[in-house]
Amino acid sequence: MPALSNPRHEAFAQAIFAGLAGETRVDRAQSTAYLTAYPNCSNGNSAEAAASRLLRRVKPILERVRELQAEANKRLEPKLDLSRERIGRRLDKASRIAEQQGNASAMATSELGIAKVFHSLPNASDDAFTFKNATSMHDFGRKLLQTVGLQNPDASSIALAVEANDAFVARLEEIAASPQRTIDAD
Repeated sequence: MPALSNPRHEAFAQAIFAGLAGETRVDRAQSTAYLTAYPNCSNGNSAEAAASRLLRRVKPILERVRELQAEANKRLEPKLDLSRERIGRRLDKASRIAEQQGNASAMATSELGIAKVFHSLPNASDDAFTFKNATSMHDFGRKLLQTVGLQNPDASSIALAVEANDAFVARLEEIAASPQRTIDAD
């Protein structure tokens, strides 16, 4: 879609698009974009209402913003092909070259690379239980106890660990809510 025929509509679409990357809420506001295209409009609620009305009634503006986004995304796409298929082909080629040269170490390295790319090697960290993959407070309490050496805690120990964690968090919240203290250097 080429630029919109109405120059003010085009300016509004461009300003909406530019506002998408705005650093502040005001920069991203529709009313800010509207005031760019229609500077004689009064600031505030009237600009916000007019911007909203224009976006609802003139559908090509929204289509133009989407087009500008697509163009920007296309420019940002990496030129480098990092697909699994490409990497797999390159590792396979490296493995075949290493085999032709009788280089067992390079061949093994290439084969391990292929296995990693296509996830055919088990990864010890995939099965490891961590705080990140805890799905409940029960899991969290179990992990807390495991970090201090209790590998197979029972349900009551886990419940106590969760209570201790809640008390710890509550104390931290109290500290955060209290005024900052300074330590006098005597």
